[in-house]
Amino acid sequence: MNPNQQEHSYEELREIIINILLNASENGVDRCEKLLERTGLELWKQEGPEHARQHFSHGSAAQLHPNDVELLLEIVWDLFRQGIVTFGLNASSPGWPWLRLTRFGECALQQGLYRFHNKSEFMKALRSESIDISADAAVYAKEAVAAFYTGCLLSSCVMLSFAAESEFVRLLDVAKNSNTYGKYFSRIGEGLSVRAKILRFGEAIKPLVDLLPEAATRELGDALNTMQSIMRTARNEAGQPSGADAPSRDQVYVYLQLFIPFAEQMMRLRRELTEADYPRLVSTP
Repeated sequence: MNPNQQEHSYEELREIIINILLNASENGVDRCEKLLERTGLELWKQEGPEHARQHFSHGSAAQLHPNDVELLLEIVWDLFRQGIVTFGLNASSPGWPWLRLTRFGECALQQGLYRFHNKSEFMKALRSESIDISADAAVYAKEAVAAFYTGCLLSSCVMLSFAAESEFVRLLDVAKNSNTYGKYFSRIGEGLSVRAKILRFGEAIKPLVDLLPEAATRELGDALNTMQSIMRTARNEAGQPSGADAPSRDQVYVYLQLFIPFAEQMMRLRRELTEADYPRLVSTP
């Protein structure tokens, strides 16, 4: 270890470790010592020899800052607790220091651009896209991630469905109160279930698709399908939390990933319906 080297943050090291583990079959990383060596090498590649005083005769891991080494071990244990990695190479070498991605971990880390390891990082990923979500939706989303990492998978889905519903209802309110487009959505009554409102909304928006900017509607179908899928998993027809069996960890992680583009799509359409300064002429439905 080299105390003269630059220290790195948790997120910097975690991103490097994830990329190494995703390519373990190619780089040969199958135990903690190799992960240390490869991390040191990747840092050297990123920062260049002018910043990294490497002496590879002692191994690249020997040149990591002592705090980076401790942080790397902490990250490995965090990934283990989250179900991303498991220890052991095979039945003959079942424990530490051997490590590898779990099936869930491989699936989770390959899903999209959004990677997070706790509710703070999830909300950071959400806000990094400049997505405007309501205070209620933010609370539900945080609870969904917290429940996910404590293994309460059905609870996570229920909270996420409430977050999605909050954003959809927000969009629907804007649509119904739009001076230009409100007449298209006026028939979506308050007494309907959320699922019925989603279906009615999908039908009501169809005549407007060619009149609104493509960005406002391009992924709307996927967003509404995402919401319905989450709700089918988490809630019964009456909209109450379901007593069904818990979904898989992989499935809930994907739902959490999909919530971010869902919220972004809701925001884009909401803003267009609110801020269209010069809307095109539309006919009465």
